[in-house]
Amino acid sequence: MSSCRVVGCSRPIWVELAGLCSRHYNRLRRTGTVEDGPRARLPLEERFWKYVDVCGPDECWPWVGKTRVKGYGSIGVGGRKGRSMLAHRVSYILANGAIPDNPNEWHGTVIMHTCDNPSCCNPAHLKAGTQSDNVRDMIAKGRCAGAFPRGSKHPNSKLTEDD
Repeated sequence: MSSCRVVGCSRPIWVELAGLCSRHYNRLRRTGTVEDGPRARLPLEERFWKYVDVCGPDECWPWVGKTRVKGYGSIGVGGRKGRSMLAHRVSYILANGAIPDNPNEWHGTVIMHTCDNPSCCNPAHLKAGTQSDNVRDMIAKGRCAGAFPRGSKHPNSKLTEDD
C-alpha cells in the first residue's frame, strides 16, 4: 500500500485517484487546498498575547478570550481539539520558563495571583507555590468564603477579643 502524496505525510492512501490520505482529501474538499490553515501555524506565544489586554506594568492584564468557570482564562495548547491550559499558567511559563515541579504536593505546583484577579495574566502578579500556600494566602486576605467568622465576628459570640 502506498502513502499520501503530501510531503511529510506517511498515512495510507484513502482516495486512489487523488493519491491522498483521508485527512488531506477531506481538507482539499473543504478548503480547496491540502495545506493546513495559517491559524494553526501561529506559535502559542503569538496566539496568547492576542487575548490579553496589556496595560501598565503594575496593573492587571485581563484575559479577554475564552474563560472557564470562576473567570480563569483558557487557551488551547495542543493543536486543534487538543488540550487546553489556564491562561495565567501560560503567562507564567512564557515569562519565567517551566513551572517548577513540587514532588511534595500530590497536585503539583500552582500559580497564584497576588492581585486576586482570576483573569489577570500580568507575569508580575503571578508566583509559583503549593496549594497550601495558596490557601494560606486566601485566608490571610479574607477571601475564604466558606469559613465561619471567628471571634467576636461570629454571630453566636457572647464575648469580644478583649473579654
